[in-house]
Amino acid sequence: MGLRGAPVPVHEGGREGVFPQAAAAPGISISETLCAHIEGPEAVVVADLHLGMEAAAEAQGAFFPGRQKPVLIKRLRRILDRFRPRIVAIAGDFKHNFGRDRRREMDEVRDVFDFLDSRAQVVLTRGNHDNFLKNILPDEPLPGAVELGGCMICHGHREPPGLARFKGWKIMAHEHPALKLRDPVGAFVSAPAFVIDTRERTLVLPALGPLAAGADVVGKAFRSPVLRKLDAAGMRILAAAPSGLLDFGTIGGVRKAIESWSTGGGPQFR
Repeated sequence: MGLRGAPVPVHEGGREGVFPQAAAAPGISISETLCAHIEGPEAVVVADLHLGMEAAAEAQGAFFPGRQKPVLIKRLRRILDRFRPRIVAIAGDFKHNFGRDRRREMDEVRDVFDFLDSRAQVVLTRGNHDNFLKNILPDEPLPGAVELGGCMICHGHREPPGLARFKGWKIMAHEHPALKLRDPVGAFVSAPAFVIDTRERTLVLPALGPLAAGADVVGKAFRSPVLRKLDAAGMRILAAAPSGLLDFGTIGGVRKAIESWSTGGGPQFR
Protein backbone atom coordinates (compact mmCIF):
# COMPACT_ATOMS: atom_id res chain seq x y z
CA MET A 1 0.00 0.00 0.00
CA GLY A 2 2.86 2.33 0.87
CA LEU A 3 0.84 5.16 2.45
CA ARG A 4 0.77 6.11 6.10
CA GLY A 5 -2.40 4.86 7.77
CA ALA A 6 -3.28 2.58 4.85
CA PRO A 7 -4.70 -0.90 5.42
CA VAL A 8 -2.11 -3.63 4.96
CA PRO A 9 -2.58 -7.16 3.58
CA VAL A 10 -2.96 -9.91 6.16
CA HIS A 11 -1.94 -12.51 3.60
CA GLU A 12 -1.22 -12.24 -0.07
CA GLY A 13 -3.42 -13.69 -2.77
CA GLY A 14 -4.27 -13.06 -6.39
CA ARG A 15 -2.48 -10.50 -8.50
CA GLU A 16 -0.52 -7.54 -7.15
CA GLY A 17 -2.71 -5.02 -5.36
CA VAL A 18 -5.51 -7.54 -4.72
CA PHE A 19 -5.67 -9.29 -1.35
CA PRO A 20 -8.40 -11.37 0.31
CA GLN A 21 -8.05 -9.86 3.79
CA ALA A 22 -6.63 -6.63 5.21
CA ALA A 23 -5.92 -5.15 8.65
CA ALA A 24 -8.15 -2.11 8.96
CA ALA A 25 -6.79 -1.44 12.46
CA PRO A 26 -4.95 -3.40 15.17
CA GLY A 27 -7.12 -6.43 15.89
CA ILE A 28 -9.66 -5.62 13.17
CA SER A 29 -9.56 -7.16 9.72
CA ILE A 30 -11.84 -6.84 6.71
CA SER A 31 -12.30 -9.15 3.75
CA GLU A 32 -14.05 -9.59 0.44
CA THR A 33 -16.77 -11.46 2.36
CA LEU A 34 -18.12 -8.00 3.35
CA CYS A 35 -17.56 -8.44 7.07
CA ALA A 36 -15.22 -7.15 9.74
CA HIS A 37 -13.47 -9.57 12.10
CA ILE A 38 -12.54 -8.50 15.65
CA GLU A 39 -9.80 -10.73 17.06
CA GLY A 40 -10.24 -10.37 20.84
CA PRO A 41 -13.80 -11.63 21.27
CA GLU A 42 -13.59 -13.62 17.99
CA ALA A 43 -16.50 -11.69 16.54
CA VAL A 44 -17.57 -10.88 13.01
CA VAL A 45 -19.65 -7.84 12.15
CA VAL A 46 -22.02 -7.63 9.18
CA ALA A 47 -24.67 -5.07 8.33
CA ASP A 48 -27.62 -4.12 6.16
CA LEU A 49 -29.08 -7.53 5.35
CA HIS A 50 -32.47 -5.94 4.60
CA LEU A 51 -34.38 -9.18 4.85
CA GLY A 52 -37.90 -8.84 3.50
CA MET A 53 -37.00 -6.46 0.69
CA GLU A 54 -38.60 -8.77 -1.85
CA ALA A 55 -41.81 -8.93 0.18
CA ALA A 56 -41.91 -5.13 0.38
CA ALA A 57 -41.46 -4.91 -3.40
CA GLU A 58 -44.27 -7.42 -3.98
CA ALA A 59 -46.59 -5.27 -1.87
CA GLN A 60 -45.91 -2.47 -4.38
CA GLY A 61 -46.78 -4.71 -7.35
CA ALA A 62 -43.28 -5.91 -8.31
CA PHE A 63 -42.20 -9.54 -8.39
CA PHE A 64 -38.96 -11.08 -7.20
CA PRO A 65 -38.22 -14.83 -7.42
CA GLY A 66 -37.23 -15.23 -3.77
CA ARG A 67 -33.45 -15.35 -4.10
CA GLN A 68 -32.48 -12.97 -1.32
CA LYS A 69 -32.57 -15.40 1.61
CA PRO A 70 -30.58 -18.24 -0.02
CA VAL A 71 -27.94 -15.77 -1.23
CA LEU A 72 -27.64 -14.30 2.25
CA ILE A 73 -27.39 -17.74 3.84
CA LYS A 74 -24.61 -18.63 1.39
CA ARG A 75 -22.73 -15.40 2.18
CA LEU A 76 -23.12 -15.88 5.92
CA ARG A 77 -22.05 -19.53 5.76
CA ARG A 78 -18.89 -18.50 3.93
CA ILE A 79 -18.11 -15.97 6.68
CA LEU A 80 -18.81 -18.46 9.45
CA ASP A 81 -16.73 -21.18 7.83
CA ARG A 82 -13.75 -18.87 7.30
CA PHE A 83 -13.60 -17.08 10.65
CA ARG A 84 -15.31 -19.55 13.03
CA PRO A 85 -16.52 -16.69 15.24
CA ARG A 86 -17.99 -16.97 18.72
CA ILE A 87 -20.11 -13.86 18.10
CA VAL A 88 -21.92 -12.52 15.04
CA ALA A 89 -22.84 -8.85 15.45
CA ILE A 90 -25.40 -7.23 13.16
CA ALA A 91 -24.74 -3.49 12.74
CA GLY A 92 -28.36 -2.68 12.00
CA ASP A 93 -31.00 -3.16 9.30
CA PHE A 94 -31.44 -6.87 9.78
CA LYS A 95 -34.86 -6.42 8.19
CA HIS A 96 -36.14 -4.03 5.55
CA ASN A 97 -39.76 -2.93 5.79
CA PHE A 98 -40.41 0.25 7.78
CA GLY A 99 -44.04 -0.64 8.44
CA ARG A 100 -45.76 -3.61 9.95
CA ASP A 101 -44.14 -6.98 9.44
CA ARG A 102 -45.27 -9.16 6.54
CA ARG A 103 -45.43 -12.92 6.91
CA ARG A 104 -42.69 -13.58 4.33
CA GLU A 105 -40.40 -11.05 5.98
CA MET A 106 -41.05 -12.52 9.42
CA ASP A 107 -40.25 -16.03 8.20
CA GLU A 108 -37.02 -14.89 6.51
CA VAL A 109 -35.84 -13.00 9.59
CA ARG A 110 -36.49 -15.98 11.86
CA ASP A 111 -34.85 -18.43 9.45
CA VAL A 112 -31.68 -16.37 9.05
CA PHE A 113 -31.49 -15.59 12.76
CA ASP A 114 -31.91 -19.29 13.64
CA PHE A 115 -29.17 -20.20 11.14
CA LEU A 116 -26.77 -17.73 12.76
CA ASP A 117 -27.84 -18.69 16.27
CA SER A 118 -27.00 -22.33 15.54
CA ARG A 119 -23.37 -21.36 14.84
CA ALA A 120 -22.61 -18.44 17.17
CA GLN A 121 -23.99 -15.93 19.64
CA VAL A 122 -25.96 -13.30 17.73
CA VAL A 123 -25.77 -9.66 18.86
CA LEU A 124 -28.19 -7.20 17.27
CA THR A 125 -28.07 -3.42 17.08
CA ARG A 126 -30.96 -1.28 15.91
CA GLY A 127 -30.97 0.23 12.44
CA ASN A 128 -33.45 2.66 10.97
CA HIS A 129 -35.20 -0.20 9.12
CA ASP A 130 -35.54 -2.34 12.26
CA ASN A 131 -38.95 -1.04 13.28
CA PHE A 132 -41.02 -3.94 14.61
CA LEU A 133 -38.00 -6.29 14.70
CA LYS A 134 -38.82 -6.87 18.37
CA ASN A 135 -42.19 -8.27 17.23
CA ILE A 136 -40.33 -11.00 15.34
CA LEU A 137 -37.50 -11.59 17.83
CA PRO A 138 -39.07 -10.53 21.14
CA ASP A 139 -36.45 -12.19 23.34
CA GLU A 140 -33.44 -10.53 21.68
CA PRO A 141 -31.99 -7.24 22.99
CA LEU A 142 -31.97 -4.48 20.37
CA PRO A 143 -29.71 -1.66 21.65
CA GLY A 144 -28.61 1.36 19.66
CA ALA A 145 -24.96 0.35 20.06
CA VAL A 146 -22.81 -2.38 21.61
CA GLU A 147 -19.15 -2.62 22.59
CA LEU A 148 -17.11 -5.64 21.51
CA GLY A 149 -13.36 -6.03 21.84
CA GLY A 150 -12.79 -2.32 22.40
CA CYS A 151 -14.98 -1.36 19.42
CA MET A 152 -18.34 0.38 19.40
CA ILE A 153 -20.75 -1.10 16.88
CA CYS A 154 -23.77 0.88 15.74
CA HIS A 155 -25.80 1.41 12.59
CA GLY A 156 -24.97 5.08 12.08
CA HIS A 157 -28.36 6.55 11.15
CA ARG A 158 -28.13 8.50 14.39
CA GLU A 159 -25.34 9.14 16.86
CA PRO A 160 -25.62 6.85 19.90
CA PRO A 161 -24.87 8.28 23.36
CA GLY A 162 -21.19 8.28 24.18
CA LEU A 163 -19.95 7.84 20.62
CA ALA A 164 -18.22 11.22 20.46
CA ARG A 165 -16.23 10.43 23.63
CA PHE A 166 -15.44 6.85 22.68
CA LYS A 167 -11.68 6.36 22.17
CA GLY A 168 -11.74 3.01 20.40
CA TRP A 169 -12.75 2.10 16.85
CA LYS A 170 -16.30 2.69 15.67
CA ILE A 171 -17.78 0.14 13.25
CA MET A 172 -20.81 1.47 11.41
CA ALA A 173 -23.05 0.83 8.43
CA HIS A 174 -26.15 2.60 7.01
CA GLU A 175 -24.39 4.07 3.95
CA HIS A 176 -24.26 0.89 1.81
CA PRO A 177 -20.92 2.26 0.54
CA ALA A 178 -19.88 1.38 -3.00
CA LEU A 179 -17.25 2.52 -5.46
CA LYS A 180 -18.87 3.52 -8.75
CA LEU A 181 -16.64 4.46 -11.69
CA ARG A 182 -17.42 5.36 -15.29
CA ASP A 183 -14.76 6.01 -17.93
CA PRO A 184 -15.02 8.53 -20.80
CA VAL A 185 -16.35 5.91 -23.23
CA GLY A 186 -19.14 4.87 -20.88
CA ALA A 187 -17.82 1.66 -19.28
CA PHE A 188 -19.23 1.40 -15.75
CA VAL A 189 -18.21 -0.60 -12.69
CA SER A 190 -19.73 -0.72 -9.23
CA ALA A 191 -18.41 -2.66 -6.23
CA PRO A 192 -19.34 -2.72 -2.54
CA ALA A 193 -16.66 -1.02 -0.50
CA PHE A 194 -15.29 -0.51 2.99
CA VAL A 195 -14.58 3.07 4.02
CA ILE A 196 -11.90 3.70 6.64
CA ASP A 197 -11.03 6.87 8.54
CA THR A 198 -7.89 6.05 10.53
CA ARG A 199 -7.71 9.48 12.16
CA GLU A 200 -11.22 9.21 13.59
CA ARG A 201 -10.99 5.43 14.06
CA THR A 202 -14.09 4.76 12.02
CA LEU A 203 -14.86 1.80 9.76
CA VAL A 204 -17.95 1.78 7.53
CA LEU A 205 -19.17 -1.62 6.34
CA PRO A 206 -20.71 -2.39 2.95
CA ALA A 207 -24.20 -3.88 2.82
CA LEU A 208 -24.34 -7.67 2.99
CA GLY A 209 -27.82 -7.87 1.43
CA PRO A 210 -27.72 -8.68 -2.29
CA LEU A 211 -30.59 -6.30 -3.05
CA ALA A 212 -29.28 -3.39 -0.97
CA ALA A 213 -28.12 -0.96 -3.64
CA GLY A 214 -24.70 0.54 -3.12
CA ALA A 215 -24.37 4.30 -2.57
CA ASP A 216 -21.62 6.15 -4.42
CA VAL A 217 -19.22 7.30 -1.67
CA VAL A 218 -17.16 9.35 -4.13
CA GLY A 219 -19.87 11.32 -5.89
CA LYS A 220 -22.42 11.76 -3.11
CA ALA A 221 -22.42 13.11 0.43
CA PHE A 222 -22.79 10.78 3.40
CA ARG A 223 -26.26 10.31 4.86
CA SER A 224 -25.09 9.45 8.37
CA PRO A 225 -24.99 12.41 10.78
CA VAL A 226 -21.91 10.79 12.34
CA LEU A 227 -19.99 10.61 9.05
CA ARG A 228 -21.05 14.07 7.88
CA LYS A 229 -18.91 15.50 10.70
CA LEU A 230 -15.77 13.83 9.32
CA ASP A 231 -13.43 14.69 6.46
CA ALA A 232 -14.62 12.42 3.66
CA ALA A 233 -11.76 13.32 1.32
CA GLY A 234 -9.21 11.70 3.62
CA MET A 235 -11.10 8.41 4.03
CA ARG A 236 -9.78 5.33 2.25
CA ILE A 237 -11.81 3.07 -0.01
CA LEU A 238 -11.28 -0.67 -0.25
CA ALA A 239 -13.55 -2.17 -2.88
CA ALA A 240 -14.62 -5.79 -2.54
CA ALA A 241 -14.38 -7.91 -5.69
CA PRO A 242 -14.74 -11.70 -6.01
CA SER A 243 -10.95 -11.91 -6.32
CA GLY A 244 -10.34 -9.91 -3.12
CA LEU A 245 -10.01 -6.36 -1.81
CA LEU A 246 -8.69 -3.52 -3.97
CA ASP A 247 -7.26 -0.42 -2.30
CA PHE A 248 -8.24 2.69 -4.27
CA GLY A 249 -6.64 5.14 -1.85
CA THR A 250 -8.61 8.07 -0.50
CA ILE A 251 -11.98 9.43 -1.58
CA GLY A 252 -10.24 12.71 -2.41
CA GLY A 253 -7.72 10.85 -4.56
CA VAL A 254 -10.44 9.04 -6.49
CA ARG A 255 -12.21 12.36 -7.09
CA LYS A 256 -9.00 13.79 -8.56
CA ALA A 257 -8.60 10.68 -10.73
CA ILE A 258 -12.13 11.14 -12.07
CA GLU A 259 -11.33 14.77 -12.86
CA SER A 260 -8.23 13.66 -14.78
CA TRP A 261 -10.36 11.21 -16.73
CA SER A 262 -12.76 13.98 -17.72
CA THR A 263 -9.88 16.08 -19.04
CA GLY A 264 -8.31 13.21 -20.95
CA GLY A 265 -5.60 12.24 -18.48
CA GLY A 266 -5.00 8.83 -16.99
CA PRO A 267 -6.29 7.87 -13.53
CA GLN A 268 -3.84 8.27 -10.64
CA PHE A 269 -5.27 6.93 -7.37
CA ARG A 270 -3.73 8.23 -4.16
